[in-house]
Amino acid sequence: MKKALLLLSFLGSSYLATAQWVSQPISFASPAYLNFTISAVDANVAWTTVVEVNNDRTATYARTVNGGAAWSAQVLPGLTATEYISDIHALNASTAWAAIAPSAPVAPGRILKTTDSGATWVQTTTTGQFASVEGYPVYVRFFDANRGVAIGEAANNRIEIYTTSNGGTSWTAVPAANIPAAQPDEFVDLLVPVVAQVGNSLWFATSENRVFRSTDAGLTWNVATTGFGSFDFPEALTFRDANNGLLMSDEGDLQRTTDGGITWAAVNPTGPHHIIGLAAVPGTRTYVSTGFSGLPGGSGSSYSTNDGQTWTAIESTVNHALVAFASPTAGWSGGVRLDSSGEIAGGTGLHKYTGTTLAAGTAKLAVVAPAYPNPSHDGQFRVPLRAGATDVLVRDAVGRVVLTQAVKPGQSDDLTLDLSGQGAGVYTLELRSSAGVAQQKLVVH
Repeated sequence: MKKALLLLSFLGSSYLATAQWVSQPISFASPAYLNFTISAVDANVAWTTVVEVNNDRTATYARTVNGGAAWSAQVLPGLTATEYISDIHALNASTAWAAIAPSAPVAPGRILKTTDSGATWVQTTTTGQFASVEGYPVYVRFFDANRGVAIGEAANNRIEIYTTSNGGTSWTAVPAANIPAAQPDEFVDLLVPVVAQVGNSLWFATSENRVFRSTDAGLTWNVATTGFGSFDFPEALTFRDANNGLLMSDEGDLQRTTDGGITWAAVNPTGPHHIIGLAAVPGTRTYVSTGFSGLPGGSGSSYSTNDGQTWTAIESTVNHALVAFASPTAGWSGGVRLDSSGEIAGGTGLHKYTGTTLAAGTAKLAVVAPAYPNPSHDGQFRVPLRAGATDVLVRDAVGRVVLTQAVKPGQSDDLTLDLSGQGAGVYTLELRSSAGVAQQKLVVH
């Protein structure tokens, strides 16, 4: 019943600023389709799931490889009439994983993988995984090309979670002892994605206003209770680094954490913040919120650079669904089309962010000393750590993430980076801390 109410609430419910978003239409098989979960890889590549206003989620997804100049809508081949895509996570233009769930309890859920841009998909889970009637996969996330985690619905007082270390070729169940027990009637599938990832850390929220957290790529988990009331449901979750994150309820209430999700505290924000989409902008202290007319907060988008305390309008006229950013200047939101009565009638494709204001809050290079040796002839670098460093990320020349590495709390010795498998080229090192993100160019000969 709670899930039905959540679904109904979502599906039924200046010049400079306006220029910040550019419409990117998509041709779908049905006018009732709209883009939903967005996996933004870099300035050129993004994949999205697609939902239908009257029938929930579908077997359709959309993909761009040229920054949204063209989007292709595709039906994932091989799915049965009772299966749909519950989540999608892209590594690059050619490789992605999809979580597949049944709309009726007639088959187990499964994880599929493509390495040829979606032309073919291969099942990577076994029939004994996600086999419970209630235990279908809700989320699939990868930390790099090899390490990933698949999170399922709660069944028998346990949330079913699997990890992989070989790109999904095989999956291993996380022992029950490593996952806090589910509460009675607790569920993971909130019909909107309430999940966040930074480095090796991953978080997801549940119907009981609890946030599960892993700091070791899904191998072990703990859980924290938020301060939301019993009638609030988690609506959006995002983190700007391994410690600082925001959680929003379906009523627009905000909770903030500064310790990686161990504790949460209420935020009393000022300025316009919107309800449905919430995303941290990589490499900055900036969060973006999006919404559409009829929801608390109304249509438009806004940003905050002080952890949700104050919000500044980007614009107030565009109807947005969910939002995701790959960089301070590359982000997308789903477009929402409303009928004459203000109800959702379908989608308008994607809106691409084209402004520059979201780069505010980016830290200048402030490492104690630059990474060395630089250039490197073997792809090996040593990174002197600054106080408060939380994780390291490396991007290639086109902005794709090629390496993420967590920093242990209190670690002060140099961090070793191994880019030997990436080939010659110029890379960007991002050293993240509570103060922001320090950047440095790395050269591999």
